[in-house]
Amino acid sequence: MRLLFVLENYLPHVGGVEIVFKNLCEGLSKKGHKVTIVTHQLPGTKKKETLNGVRIIRVPCLDSRYLFTLASIPEVMRQAKKADIVHTTTYNAAFPAWLASKIQNVPSILTVHEVWLGHWGEYTSFSTPRALLHEFLEWCIYSIPRFDRYVCVSDSTKKNLKRVIPKRKVQTIHNGFDPTMWTKDKSKEARALRKRLGFEGKFVILGAGRPGPSKGFEHLLKAFPKIKKFLPDAILVLMLSLERQTLSTLEGFKRDASEGVIFMEPKAYSEQPVWRQMADCIVVPSTSEGFGYMVLESVASGTPVVASNTTSIPEVIYGKHLLVKPKNSKAIADGVISVANGKYSTGRKKTFSWEKNIKSHEELYRGLR
Repeated sequence: MRLLFVLENYLPHVGGVEIVFKNLCEGLSKKGHKVTIVTHQLPGTKKKETLNGVRIIRVPCLDSRYLFTLASIPEVMRQAKKADIVHTTTYNAAFPAWLASKIQNVPSILTVHEVWLGHWGEYTSFSTPRALLHEFLEWCIYSIPRFDRYVCVSDSTKKNLKRVIPKRKVQTIHNGFDPTMWTKDKSKEARALRKRLGFEGKFVILGAGRPGPSKGFEHLLKAFPKIKKFLPDAILVLMLSLERQTLSTLEGFKRDASEGVIFMEPKAYSEQPVWRQMADCIVVPSTSEGFGYMVLESVASGTPVVASNTTSIPEVIYGKHLLVKPKNSKAIADGVISVANGKYSTGRKKTFSWEKNIKSHEELYRGLR
């Protein structure tokens, strides 16, 4: 089949969504499908190239994924004319993909990672007007352009989407997750890292990821002074991304941080397993997760995890963990203290294979054709 993917971001931009589509697109290519991606052009990248069997076309749009929505339409239209399926994802790529699929009469698919309808005030700290604006914009994505099928990355997302989309059009295809690099024993390197950082004898709490509006790091920061009262030797290491749109949030966190909070620049993806195994406890304080790679990576590393009991997190979490009330600093503090005392749940391993993910997408494509 000739498959066209319209994605606002793709490699070398690295994030959870990019990793998902990298594995899906390259896996489909290996199975003999002709895969083309139209995405926005990052500085220093080629306009056209083929990587691991996947043809990539990058649209110049001043390095703005928002301008990509309009700037990509001519290219997406050309490529859709030659495609059997058009596949996109929320949010900025959805409109050009939908428009081209309708004009060229090609079946369309939208992958949905999270649905926040009715929850913008709950999941974020936005003001009421700002929350209502985002609520309206998300409603437009699901209600104005109607795709032929909607793929949800978790049952939690599917449950929320079925409130606005006919259930016959919605299905869950879980993201894949390969735990190999996370389960490999890095204890020797982790001990050396603790020594180099001067963390020996400390109770190390790790928080990592993008400081976006639903990641909840502000609640972890508020919890830390409470933790210090019971664990005086505790330190909190925050390894938060330096994306342009979240820098002001990060600076605010630094201003508000109490004694014992250490901010680290993000490390390469290949280095992350050592940092996860170096920690005594990992906290994922999200108010919403569409799938929860941070959760899966962390539990696979073997370090106990304190995570919010919300959206998809209970669906994917296993191993050593505690689920706590979201947006509640006391609950986070109590969870970390419990972990320090060796009190946490253990759950049977859950698997999310890429092979099953790719096969499920192939079946969906064939059904639409």
